[in-house]
Amino acid sequence: MVPLFVDRKRELEFLEQRYKEDGAQLIVIYGRRRIGKTELIKQFIRGKRALYHLSTTEGLVGNLRKLKEAMANFTGKSYFRSLNVNLDDLLIYFGDEIGGRAVLVIDEFQYLIEADRSVVSLVQRAWDERLKSTEIFLIITGSSVGMMENEVLSNRSPLYGRRTGSWKVTQLSFPYLIEFFPGKTMEELVKIWSVLGGVPFYLSQFDRDRTVEENVRNKVMRKGNVLYDEPLYLLREEFREQRVYTSILRALSQGYNTVSKISEVTGIDRTNLSSYLDRLEENEIVERVIPYGMKRGWYEIKDNFFEFWFRFVYSNISDLEIDRVDEVMERVDLNQYFSFKFEKLIRELIREGLLNLPFHYHYVGKYLHRGEEVDVVVEGKDAIFLGEVKWSDDVDARQLVMKMKRVMQRINEGKKEYYGVFARTLRNCEEVICYDLKELERTLIKGQ
Repeated sequence: MVPLFVDRKRELEFLEQRYKEDGAQLIVIYGRRRIGKTELIKQFIRGKRALYHLSTTEGLVGNLRKLKEAMANFTGKSYFRSLNVNLDDLLIYFGDEIGGRAVLVIDEFQYLIEADRSVVSLVQRAWDERLKSTEIFLIITGSSVGMMENEVLSNRSPLYGRRTGSWKVTQLSFPYLIEFFPGKTMEELVKIWSVLGGVPFYLSQFDRDRTVEENVRNKVMRKGNVLYDEPLYLLREEFREQRVYTSILRALSQGYNTVSKISEVTGIDRTNLSSYLDRLEENEIVERVIPYGMKRGWYEIKDNFFEFWFRFVYSNISDLEIDRVDEVMERVDLNQYFSFKFEKLIRELIREGLLNLPFHYHYVGKYLHRGEEVDVVVEGKDAIFLGEVKWSDDVDARQLVMKMKRVMQRINEGKKEYYGVFARTLRNCEEVICYDLKELERTLIKGQ
């Protein structure tokens, strides 16, 4: 069984540090579904005096009934069960009874907001009138990024100025896939990341004893498995207009990547389209890409699994629905997809400071101008680095550097020049920064 909890060292350190501080704490933890928020919270509260409540869609009354029962069990005070009060007074009663440091987790808080918009104001009243003078450690979590940012974290929220800390939980960094899949080669890990990204739940679905291609066939392409329709489920849960967002993501997966092109192919008015794209960016499904030296760019699907799914599953859904998996697998070009994602991975590893470059830098991106492209551009105050990325073997580094030097002549204005090549295997690496898969593995394992 692939582990569900890996890494999250920084998140746990943040929570533990706040837990050790004196006084009440109101912490907001949020992030997309499947990202690992609940597992993070469970790890944190282990061994602590903690009450965990998972909010559901059964309405405020149903959630209050369960919360009162949990509070009665936690405090040993049976009167909680018979209280006829709203959430604010319930929290005030709980604050009166905890007697020292205690953790209260209200998970999936957005369901309470959906049931009653006044819930945020009720929590604010309870905090101001009682909780802030106790030793409570209140954690509010949510999976609806837009709702949490707008209703809980924004300056328009009744809780604005009350929270003592917040953390947006994001995908795992690539090196931690090594812990999910011990024994896998670096090439296999790159492939897995290309398909699933760093979402713990998705990673847990792959069978570590199977090849990546076998997992794609059996866990993603075959109807009935959780990953088969996962993106549609997430879009339905997060966005009211699922069909609109689906059409945007399908257009992006087909290469329509500017506002005008997306509008043309989907029929969505350009004015409204920007707000839809903003929501997708909030949820880290889509990102805006601006190449080096350019002021205007385009949109891309940021989430690896969403891109893979829309490119290979959604576009072949008619065949997959009638179990023509073999036919679909024969016509999709996974190797080309892995090549494209390998470029993205190298840029991310550099951006995270996991690959060694001989200078400090403030920009990591790519170069694209009039049909000429360089996969990696890294710029610092006094230096600039160009890199080429190839998902190939026996790559001649010297030959690629010659190409990059021609580009460097056009973009460099007196900065020190560096060049690098990244590939599965390499040759002619003298005086060039080179990373083949073996060197990549050594560097990332050492970095952990």
